[in-house]
Amino acid sequence: MNRERFYKIEEILLYILGLCLFLNFEYTKFLVLLIIIDLIIRKVLFKEELNCGNENIKKFIIWFLIIGMFWNFLGGMNYKPARNFLKISRYIPLLFFLYPLFEKSKKYLERFLLFSLGSYLILLVNVIKEYDYTKPWIRVEGFEGISTTGDIGSIVSLFSFGLFLKEKKIIKKIIYFIIYISGIFVTIATKGRAPLLSIATGTFILLCLEIYSNFSFKKIVSILGLLIIGTFIGLSYLPENTIDRFKTTFHTEKTDKNTSNGLRIEMWKIGIKRVKENPIFGSGTKYDKENLFRKFVEELPDNTEVDRNYKYQLLNLGFNDAHNMYINAAVDNGIYVLSLLIIWFGIPSYLLFKSYKDVILNKYYLSSLGGIIAILIVGAFWMFWRTPEQIYFWVLYSIMLISVYRKEEIEE
Repeated sequence: MNRERFYKIEEILLYILGLCLFLNFEYTKFLVLLIIIDLIIRKVLFKEELNCGNENIKKFIIWFLIIGMFWNFLGGMNYKPARNFLKISRYIPLLFFLYPLFEKSKKYLERFLLFSLGSYLILLVNVIKEYDYTKPWIRVEGFEGISTTGDIGSIVSLFSFGLFLKEKKIIKKIIYFIIYISGIFVTIATKGRAPLLSIATGTFILLCLEIYSNFSFKKIVSILGLLIIGTFIGLSYLPENTIDRFKTTFHTEKTDKNTSNGLRIEMWKIGIKRVKENPIFGSGTKYDKENLFRKFVEELPDNTEVDRNYKYQLLNLGFNDAHNMYINAAVDNGIYVLSLLIIWFGIPSYLLFKSYKDVILNKYYLSSLGGIIAILIVGAFWMFWRTPEQIYFWVLYSIMLISVYRKEEIEE
Protein backbone atom coordinates (compact mmCIF):
# COMPACT_ATOMS: atom_id res chain seq x y z
CA MET A 1 0.00 0.00 0.00
CA ASN A 2 1.39 3.42 -0.98
CA ARG A 3 1.09 6.55 1.15
CA GLU A 4 -1.51 8.27 -1.02
CA ARG A 5 -3.87 5.32 -0.78
CA PHE A 6 -3.38 5.23 2.97
CA TYR A 7 -4.31 8.93 3.09
CA LYS A 8 -7.72 7.94 1.72
CA ILE A 9 -8.22 5.53 4.61
CA GLU A 10 -7.15 8.22 7.08
CA GLU A 11 -9.52 10.67 5.43
CA ILE A 12 -12.45 8.33 6.03
CA LEU A 13 -11.38 7.85 9.65
CA LEU A 14 -11.11 11.63 10.02
CA TYR A 15 -14.65 12.23 8.80
CA ILE A 16 -16.10 9.45 10.95
CA LEU A 17 -14.39 11.06 13.94
CA GLY A 18 -16.00 14.40 13.07
CA LEU A 19 -19.42 12.81 12.69
CA CYS A 20 -19.14 11.01 16.06
CA LEU A 21 -17.66 13.96 17.95
CA PHE A 22 -20.91 15.05 19.61
CA LEU A 23 -22.84 11.79 19.42
CA ASN A 24 -21.36 9.12 21.66
CA PHE A 25 -18.13 8.84 23.63
CA GLU A 26 -18.10 5.07 23.18
CA TYR A 27 -17.68 5.62 19.44
CA THR A 28 -14.90 8.16 19.88
CA LYS A 29 -13.05 5.93 22.37
CA PHE A 30 -13.02 3.17 19.76
CA LEU A 31 -11.88 5.60 17.08
CA VAL A 32 -8.99 6.73 19.30
CA LEU A 33 -7.82 3.10 19.40
CA LEU A 34 -7.90 3.03 15.58
CA ILE A 35 -5.98 6.31 15.52
CA ILE A 36 -3.24 4.83 17.71
CA ILE A 37 -3.01 1.90 15.29
CA ASP A 38 -2.84 4.41 12.45
CA LEU A 39 0.13 6.17 14.07
CA ILE A 40 1.91 2.84 14.45
CA ILE A 41 1.34 2.07 10.75
CA ARG A 42 2.68 5.51 9.81
CA LYS A 43 5.85 4.73 11.71
CA VAL A 44 6.34 1.12 10.61
CA LEU A 45 5.32 1.31 6.94
CA PHE A 46 6.09 4.91 6.04
CA LYS A 47 8.83 5.79 8.56
CA GLU A 48 6.94 8.95 9.61
CA GLU A 49 7.76 10.70 12.87
CA LEU A 50 5.09 12.21 15.12
CA ASN A 51 4.37 15.75 14.00
CA CYS A 52 2.46 18.65 15.54
CA GLY A 53 4.22 21.54 13.81
CA ASN A 54 6.74 22.30 16.54
CA GLU A 55 9.42 19.86 17.63
CA ASN A 56 9.75 21.36 21.12
CA ILE A 57 5.99 21.12 21.78
CA LYS A 58 6.04 17.53 20.52
CA LYS A 59 8.92 16.60 22.84
CA PHE A 60 7.24 18.32 25.78
CA ILE A 61 4.00 16.36 25.30
CA ILE A 62 5.80 13.04 24.86
CA TRP A 63 7.92 13.61 27.97
CA PHE A 64 4.76 14.70 29.80
CA LEU A 65 3.36 11.23 29.13
CA ILE A 66 6.54 9.33 30.01
CA ILE A 67 7.35 11.20 33.22
CA GLY A 68 3.67 11.42 34.17
CA MET A 69 3.31 7.65 34.12
CA PHE A 70 6.22 7.13 36.53
CA TRP A 71 5.21 10.15 38.62
CA ASN A 72 1.76 8.69 39.15
CA PHE A 73 3.25 5.35 40.10
CA LEU A 74 5.26 7.14 42.81
CA GLY A 75 2.16 9.09 43.88
CA GLY A 76 0.15 5.96 44.67
CA MET A 77 3.04 3.47 44.88
CA ASN A 78 0.88 1.27 42.70
CA TYR A 79 0.38 0.55 39.00
CA LYS A 80 -3.27 1.70 39.12
CA PRO A 81 -2.71 5.48 39.18
CA ALA A 82 -0.16 5.12 36.36
CA ARG A 83 -2.72 3.14 34.37
CA ASN A 84 -5.40 5.75 35.11
CA PHE A 85 -3.04 8.52 33.99
CA LEU A 86 -2.51 6.78 30.64
CA LYS A 87 -6.22 6.08 30.33
CA ILE A 88 -7.05 9.75 30.80
CA SER A 89 -4.24 10.69 28.37
CA ARG A 90 -5.54 8.40 25.62
CA TYR A 91 -6.79 11.38 23.59
CA ILE A 92 -3.36 12.96 23.11
CA PRO A 93 -2.62 10.82 19.99
CA LEU A 94 -5.41 12.78 18.27
CA LEU A 95 -3.00 15.70 18.02
CA PHE A 96 -0.45 13.67 16.05
CA PHE A 97 -3.15 12.12 13.86
CA LEU A 98 -4.95 15.37 12.99
CA TYR A 99 -2.02 17.73 12.47
CA PRO A 100 -0.37 15.94 9.50
CA LEU A 101 -3.75 15.62 7.76
CA PHE A 102 -4.58 19.29 8.25
CA GLU A 103 -1.05 20.10 7.10
CA LYS A 104 -1.41 18.06 3.92
CA SER A 105 -4.55 19.83 2.70
CA LYS A 106 -6.88 22.60 3.78
CA LYS A 107 -9.82 20.48 2.60
CA TYR A 108 -9.21 17.94 5.39
CA LEU A 109 -9.71 20.60 8.05
CA GLU A 110 -12.74 22.14 6.35
CA ARG A 111 -14.46 18.81 5.76
CA PHE A 112 -13.66 17.63 9.28
CA LEU A 113 -15.31 20.80 10.63
CA LEU A 114 -18.27 20.22 8.32
CA PHE A 115 -18.78 16.66 9.59
CA SER A 116 -18.36 17.93 13.16
CA LEU A 117 -21.05 20.53 12.47
CA GLY A 118 -23.34 17.72 11.30
CA SER A 119 -22.71 15.92 14.59
CA TYR A 120 -23.43 19.13 16.53
CA LEU A 121 -26.67 19.74 14.58
CA ILE A 122 -27.90 16.28 15.57
CA LEU A 123 -27.19 17.18 19.20
CA LEU A 124 -28.88 20.57 18.76
CA VAL A 125 -32.03 18.96 17.35
CA ASN A 126 -32.18 16.60 20.33
CA VAL A 127 -31.76 19.54 22.73
CA ILE A 128 -34.58 21.44 20.98
CA LYS A 129 -36.83 18.38 21.22
CA GLU A 130 -36.10 17.98 24.94
CA TYR A 131 -36.42 21.67 25.80
CA ASP A 132 -39.83 22.67 27.18
CA TYR A 133 -40.32 26.41 27.61
CA THR A 134 -43.34 25.76 29.85
CA LYS A 135 -41.19 23.73 32.26
CA PRO A 136 -38.17 25.99 32.87
CA TRP A 137 -37.04 23.97 35.89
CA ILE A 138 -36.21 20.94 33.72
CA ARG A 139 -32.58 20.68 32.60
CA VAL A 140 -32.02 19.21 29.15
CA GLU A 141 -29.61 16.26 29.10
CA GLY A 142 -28.87 16.04 25.37
CA PHE A 143 -25.61 14.15 24.85
CA GLU A 144 -23.87 12.21 27.63
CA GLY A 145 -25.68 14.17 30.37
CA ILE A 146 -26.41 17.76 31.36
CA SER A 147 -22.87 18.95 32.04
CA THR A 148 -21.33 17.54 28.86
CA THR A 149 -24.08 19.01 26.69
CA GLY A 150 -23.64 22.44 28.28
CA ASP A 151 -19.87 22.22 27.85
CA ILE A 152 -20.26 21.39 24.17
CA GLY A 153 -22.59 24.37 23.76
CA SER A 154 -19.95 26.73 25.14
CA ILE A 155 -17.08 25.24 23.09
CA VAL A 156 -19.00 25.34 19.81
CA SER A 157 -20.33 28.82 20.58
CA LEU A 158 -16.91 30.39 21.14
CA PHE A 159 -15.31 28.49 18.26
CA SER A 160 -17.99 29.90 15.96
CA PHE A 161 -17.62 33.38 17.40
CA GLY A 162 -13.93 33.35 16.49
CA LEU A 163 -14.82 32.41 12.91
CA PHE A 164 -17.55 35.07 12.89
CA LEU A 165 -15.10 37.80 13.88
CA LYS A 166 -12.66 36.97 11.08
CA GLU A 167 -15.03 35.97 8.25
CA LYS A 168 -15.38 38.44 5.37
CA LYS A 169 -18.22 36.78 3.44
CA ILE A 170 -21.57 37.94 4.79
CA ILE A 171 -23.41 34.61 4.31
CA LYS A 172 -20.77 32.66 6.22
CA LYS A 173 -20.66 35.39 8.85
CA ILE A 174 -24.42 35.02 9.44
CA ILE A 175 -24.10 31.23 9.66
CA TYR A 176 -21.29 31.47 12.23
CA PHE A 177 -23.29 33.92 14.33
CA ILE A 178 -26.34 31.63 14.27
CA ILE A 179 -24.17 28.73 15.49
CA TYR A 180 -22.77 31.04 18.20
CA ILE A 181 -26.32 31.82 19.37
CA SER A 182 -27.30 28.14 19.20
CA GLY A 183 -24.46 27.31 21.60
CA ILE A 184 -25.82 29.89 24.04
CA PHE A 185 -29.26 28.29 23.69
CA VAL A 186 -27.79 24.86 24.51
CA THR A 187 -26.18 26.18 27.71
CA ILE A 188 -29.46 27.85 28.70
CA ALA A 189 -31.42 24.65 28.01
CA THR A 190 -29.06 22.72 30.30
CA LYS A 191 -28.99 25.62 32.79
CA GLY A 192 -25.22 25.34 32.73
CA ARG A 193 -23.88 28.32 34.64
CA ALA A 194 -20.19 27.56 34.08
CA PRO A 195 -20.63 27.12 30.29
CA LEU A 196 -22.62 30.36 30.07
CA LEU A 197 -19.96 32.16 32.12
CA SER A 198 -17.31 30.81 29.74
CA ILE A 199 -19.23 32.13 26.72
CA ALA A 200 -19.58 35.58 28.28
CA THR A 201 -15.90 35.71 29.28
CA GLY A 202 -14.63 34.16 26.06
CA THR A 203 -16.70 36.52 23.90
CA PHE A 204 -15.15 39.48 25.70
CA ILE A 205 -11.59 38.10 25.35
CA LEU A 206 -11.94 37.26 21.65
CA LEU A 207 -13.47 40.65 20.94
CA CYS A 208 -10.60 42.38 22.73
CA LEU A 209 -8.04 40.33 20.76
CA GLU A 210 -9.75 41.22 17.51
CA ILE A 211 -9.87 44.93 18.39
CA TYR A 212 -6.19 44.88 19.31
CA SER A 213 -5.02 42.97 16.25
CA ASN A 214 -7.31 44.43 13.60
CA PHE A 215 -9.04 47.57 14.82
CA SER A 216 -12.00 48.82 12.81
CA PHE A 217 -14.36 51.26 14.53
CA LYS A 218 -17.27 50.43 12.24
CA LYS A 219 -16.76 46.69 12.68
CA ILE A 220 -16.51 46.88 16.47
CA VAL A 221 -19.60 49.09 16.83
CA SER A 222 -21.65 46.74 14.65
CA ILE A 223 -20.53 43.64 16.58
CA LEU A 224 -21.15 45.25 19.97
CA GLY A 225 -24.55 46.45 18.79
CA LEU A 226 -25.45 42.97 17.60
CA LEU A 227 -24.36 41.41 20.92
CA ILE A 228 -26.23 44.00 23.01
CA ILE A 229 -29.45 43.65 21.00
CA GLY A 230 -29.20 39.87 21.12
CA THR A 231 -28.67 39.94 24.90
CA PHE A 232 -31.74 42.11 25.50
CA ILE A 233 -33.91 39.96 23.23
CA GLY A 234 -32.67 36.79 24.92
CA LEU A 235 -33.30 38.13 28.42
CA SER A 236 -36.82 39.20 27.48
CA TYR A 237 -37.71 35.63 26.47
CA LEU A 238 -35.95 33.76 29.27
CA PRO A 239 -38.23 32.33 31.98
CA GLU A 240 -37.76 33.95 35.39
CA ASN A 241 -36.84 30.59 36.89
CA THR A 242 -33.91 30.28 34.47
CA ILE A 243 -32.71 33.85 35.07
CA ASP A 244 -32.83 33.30 38.84
CA ARG A 245 -30.60 30.25 38.49
CA PHE A 246 -27.97 32.13 36.51
CA LYS A 247 -28.05 34.93 39.08
CA THR A 248 -26.73 32.45 41.66
CA THR A 249 -23.55 31.71 39.66
CA PHE A 250 -21.27 33.40 42.22
CA HIS A 251 -23.24 32.63 45.38
CA THR A 252 -20.96 30.82 47.81
CA GLU A 253 -23.26 30.36 50.81
CA LYS A 254 -23.52 26.87 52.22
CA THR A 255 -27.29 26.44 52.05
CA ASP A 256 -29.85 23.81 51.06
CA LYS A 257 -31.25 26.10 48.37
CA ASN A 258 -28.13 26.27 46.20
CA THR A 259 -26.45 22.96 46.94
CA SER A 260 -24.65 22.82 43.58
CA ASN A 261 -22.49 25.80 44.55
CA GLY A 262 -22.26 24.81 48.21
CA LEU A 263 -21.08 21.31 47.35
CA ARG A 264 -18.42 22.62 45.02
CA ILE A 265 -17.05 24.94 47.67
CA GLU A 266 -16.84 22.04 50.12
CA MET A 267 -15.25 19.75 47.53
CA TRP A 268 -12.70 22.42 46.63
CA LYS A 269 -11.77 22.82 50.30
CA ILE A 270 -11.36 19.05 50.65
CA GLY A 271 -9.34 18.90 47.44
CA ILE A 272 -6.94 21.59 48.72
CA LYS A 273 -6.53 19.65 51.99
CA ARG A 274 -5.61 16.59 49.94
CA VAL A 275 -3.04 18.61 48.01
CA LYS A 276 -1.47 19.70 51.29
CA GLU A 277 -1.23 16.05 52.39
CA ASN A 278 0.68 15.03 49.24
CA PRO A 279 2.15 18.25 47.78
CA ILE A 280 5.11 16.67 45.94
CA PHE A 281 3.98 13.51 44.16
CA GLY A 282 0.25 13.83 44.78
CA SER A 283 -2.03 10.89 45.48
CA GLY A 284 -1.81 9.38 42.00
CA THR A 285 -4.39 9.92 39.26
CA LYS A 286 -7.88 8.92 40.41
CA TYR A 287 -6.35 6.71 43.09
CA ASP A 288 -8.52 6.56 46.20
CA LYS A 289 -7.41 3.31 47.74
CA GLU A 290 -8.50 4.40 51.22
CA ASN A 291 -11.13 6.84 49.98
CA LEU A 292 -9.08 9.90 50.90
CA PHE A 293 -11.90 12.22 49.92
CA ARG A 294 -14.26 10.46 52.30
CA LYS A 295 -11.77 10.82 55.15
CA PHE A 296 -12.01 14.60 54.92
CA VAL A 297 -15.80 14.48 54.63
CA GLU A 298 -15.89 12.77 58.01
CA GLU A 299 -13.98 15.73 59.48
CA LEU A 300 -16.65 18.23 58.42
CA PRO A 301 -18.73 19.88 61.19
CA ASP A 302 -22.27 18.74 61.91
CA ASN A 303 -23.45 21.57 64.14
CA THR A 304 -26.46 22.65 62.07
CA GLU A 305 -29.10 20.96 59.94
CA VAL A 306 -27.36 22.29 56.82
CA ASP A 307 -24.00 20.90 58.01
CA ARG A 308 -25.54 17.52 58.64
CA ASN A 309 -27.26 17.48 55.25
CA TYR A 310 -23.97 18.18 53.47
CA LYS A 311 -21.94 15.76 55.54
CA TYR A 312 -24.27 12.78 55.78
CA GLN A 313 -26.40 13.12 52.65
CA LEU A 314 -24.95 15.23 49.85
CA LEU A 315 -21.29 14.30 50.40
CA ASN A 316 -22.00 10.76 51.54
CA LEU A 317 -21.38 9.27 48.10
CA GLY A 318 -17.64 9.09 48.56
CA PHE A 319 -16.63 11.52 45.82
CA ASN A 320 -13.06 11.15 44.65
CA ASP A 321 -12.83 14.46 42.83
CA ALA A 322 -13.25 18.14 43.58
CA HIS A 323 -15.36 19.08 40.52
CA ASN A 324 -12.44 21.28 39.46
CA MET A 325 -9.89 19.98 36.96
CA TYR A 326 -7.10 22.16 38.38
CA ILE A 327 -7.53 20.98 41.96
CA ASN A 328 -7.99 17.40 40.74
CA ALA A 329 -4.76 17.60 38.77
CA ALA A 330 -2.89 18.99 41.79
CA VAL A 331 -4.35 16.23 44.00
CA ASP A 332 -3.32 13.57 41.49
CA ASN A 333 0.08 14.88 40.42
CA GLY A 334 1.37 17.22 43.13
CA ILE A 335 3.93 19.65 41.73
CA TYR A 336 3.82 17.83 38.38
CA VAL A 337 0.62 19.84 37.83
CA LEU A 338 3.00 22.52 36.50
CA SER A 339 3.41 20.47 33.32
CA LEU A 340 -0.34 20.56 32.76
CA LEU A 341 -0.48 24.29 33.40
CA ILE A 342 2.08 24.70 30.62
CA ILE A 343 -0.10 22.64 28.28
CA TRP A 344 -3.28 24.46 29.30
CA PHE A 345 -1.98 28.02 29.49
CA GLY A 346 1.72 28.26 28.61
CA ILE A 347 1.70 26.88 25.06
CA PRO A 348 -1.49 28.71 23.94
CA SER A 349 -0.05 31.95 25.38
CA TYR A 350 3.23 31.37 23.54
CA LEU A 351 1.35 30.73 20.30
CA LEU A 352 -0.71 33.88 20.83
CA PHE A 353 2.48 35.90 21.17
CA LYS A 354 3.86 34.21 18.06
CA SER A 355 0.67 34.97 16.11
CA TYR A 356 0.76 38.62 17.04
CA LYS A 357 3.99 38.96 15.10
CA ASP A 358 1.75 38.73 12.04
CA VAL A 359 -0.45 41.57 13.39
CA ILE A 360 -3.78 40.13 12.23
CA LEU A 361 -4.79 36.92 13.98
CA ASN A 362 -5.52 33.84 11.89
CA LYS A 363 -9.25 32.96 11.99
CA TYR A 364 -8.65 29.33 12.95
CA TYR A 365 -6.32 30.39 15.72
CA LEU A 366 -8.91 32.79 17.13
CA SER A 367 -11.70 30.19 16.93
CA SER A 368 -9.65 27.36 18.46
CA LEU A 369 -8.47 29.71 21.20
CA GLY A 370 -12.12 30.51 21.90
CA GLY A 371 -12.92 26.82 22.34
CA ILE A 372 -9.90 26.34 24.62
CA ILE A 373 -10.97 29.35 26.72
CA ALA A 374 -14.37 27.68 27.17
CA ILE A 375 -12.66 24.49 28.37
CA LEU A 376 -10.34 26.31 30.78
CA ILE A 377 -13.22 28.22 32.39
CA VAL A 378 -15.58 25.24 32.55
CA GLY A 379 -12.70 23.23 34.05
CA ALA A 380 -12.75 25.46 37.12
CA PHE A 381 -16.18 24.01 37.96
CA TRP A 382 -16.04 20.53 36.44
CA MET A 383 -13.69 17.54 36.35
CA PHE A 384 -13.22 18.15 32.62
CA TRP A 385 -9.75 16.64 32.30
CA ARG A 386 -10.84 13.36 33.86
CA THR A 387 -13.73 12.87 31.40
CA PRO A 388 -13.87 11.90 27.71
CA GLU A 389 -14.63 15.59 27.04
CA GLN A 390 -10.86 15.96 26.94
CA ILE A 391 -11.12 14.90 23.29
CA TYR A 392 -12.34 18.41 22.43
CA PHE A 393 -9.22 19.96 23.93
CA TRP A 394 -6.86 18.00 21.67
CA VAL A 395 -8.98 18.60 18.58
CA LEU A 396 -8.85 22.35 19.29
CA TYR A 397 -5.12 22.10 20.03
CA SER A 398 -4.54 20.53 16.61
CA ILE A 399 -6.44 23.34 14.88
CA MET A 400 -4.60 25.94 16.95
CA LEU A 401 -1.18 24.53 16.03
CA ILE A 402 -1.96 24.18 12.33
CA SER A 403 -3.26 27.76 12.24
CA VAL A 404 0.05 29.04 13.57
CA TYR A 405 2.55 26.83 11.77
CA ARG A 406 0.81 26.44 8.39
CA LYS A 407 -1.07 29.73 7.97
CA GLU A 408 -0.29 30.09 4.30
CA GLU A 409 -2.00 26.78 3.55
CA ILE A 410 -4.93 27.16 5.93
CA GLU A 411 -5.85 30.69 4.85
CA GLU A 412 -5.39 30.33 1.09
